[in-house]
Amino acid sequence: MSELDNLQARVQELERRVDLLFTNTGAIDMEEAGRDAPEASPEVQQLLQQGKLKKAARLYMKETGADMFTTMGALEKLREGG
Repeated sequence: MSELDNLQARVQELERRVDLLFTNTGAIDMEEAGRDAPEASPEVQQLLQQGKLKKAARLYMKETGADMFTTMGALEKLREGG
């Protein structure tokens, strides 16, 4: 087995373990949550920059009609600069 084959096998095993953790712990995949989220308004972005996460989340939900899962994904994406 080549080094590349070994690395590919390790990646597959790690992906399997991550999927298992998400499935068994109920953890939220924030990348998935924010993938198709509506764009946040400048007001929401400003609240987030001020560290007012709860207010930003409430306003985002009110403006977009998004659920909590989508809202948290969208805000996390913004916090990471996406």
